[in-house]
Amino acid sequence: MLGPRSTQNPAKHSGKTRLLGPPPDFRRRTHFLRKSPGAALCAPLVGGEVAQPVAREPWAVESTRETRLEVMDVKPEPGTLSENSEVLFSFGVIADIQYADLEDGYNFQGNRRRYYRHSLLHLRGAIEHWNTEDRPPRCVLQLGDIIDGYNAQYKVSEKSLELVMNTFQMLKVPVHHTWGNHEFYNFSRNYLTNSKLNTKFLEDRIVHDPKTVPSEDYYAYHFVPFPQFRFILLDAYDLSVLGVDQSSPKYQQCLKILREHNPNSELNSPQGLSEPQFVQFNGGFSQDQLNWLNEVLTFSDTNQEKVVIVRFGLQRKKSTLVPALSPTETGTAFGHRKEHPDADTPSRKTS
Repeated sequence: MLGPRSTQNPAKHSGKTRLLGPPPDFRRRTHFLRKSPGAALCAPLVGGEVAQPVAREPWAVESTRETRLEVMDVKPEPGTLSENSEVLFSFGVIADIQYADLEDGYNFQGNRRRYYRHSLLHLRGAIEHWNTEDRPPRCVLQLGDIIDGYNAQYKVSEKSLELVMNTFQMLKVPVHHTWGNHEFYNFSRNYLTNSKLNTKFLEDRIVHDPKTVPSEDYYAYHFVPFPQFRFILLDAYDLSVLGVDQSSPKYQQCLKILREHNPNSELNSPQGLSEPQFVQFNGGFSQDQLNWLNEVLTFSDTNQEKVVIVRFGLQRKKSTLVPALSPTETGTAFGHRKEHPDADTPSRKTS
């Protein structure tokens, strides 16, 4: 990610390429909210420092947690909530609903169970919880993979999406949707742009600063759920071979990038790669989107806003979450996604 006053020159660190980050004073005002499998949470923002996650009832498909995010003060170290902390507002998060009208199954490795039909019950439970909060969340963030890729195989993608979206209508607050690889297994980018999964109409434009208005070439926007807090939703599949016409220049550009970094005949395989993010089921950020992000971050930094960045995608490596942005020689950035592509591509072992 490019922050205000940051440089675009890559730096070498432990054998991996990374972008030089923004200055410490800016980093203290930025929260990164990434996708966590099956996460449904309500995150109150309070004054002080970042507190540790607190466990709560399992509402989500696979795992659930409540996370309290605090507005960082002068100290960058994480701390704990104070009894005198003032709760400013909250927002809900849910990810990996992956609904399909199928019997339970397993992932490719056979070590994680998938509850395709039951995912709707968990979504309804999360919505009921949010709707009955004494202080309802200002909004809910849906972090991608709303339906499973199997729907495309059985030609029921639209039906399944409609069922999930009808469930979301029970929610009494706005919901912001991001797009993941399973959205693109089921639909083209053009379809998604014209669907209910496009919530760009909820954006808050900075009228006097046209550089902060996103391009129509990618699905990204920003909004303000509470004064002095700006949420930025990013398009993690801005550069991807998924969801685009194979005859298009963009597809050819992305395929070229993949083949330059992935010599495997199976482009979904990271085997032997020093940069395992370069796989077909993954996606990345164009330089245009990064430039736009930098303009929004610069505006927020100038105006002393707190920023939450919302995007699809994370990488688990040896039980550690690692950053999802890695610069390429072309100035674009590809995001890490999973340990192995078959863990999240439309492949299933049934019990």
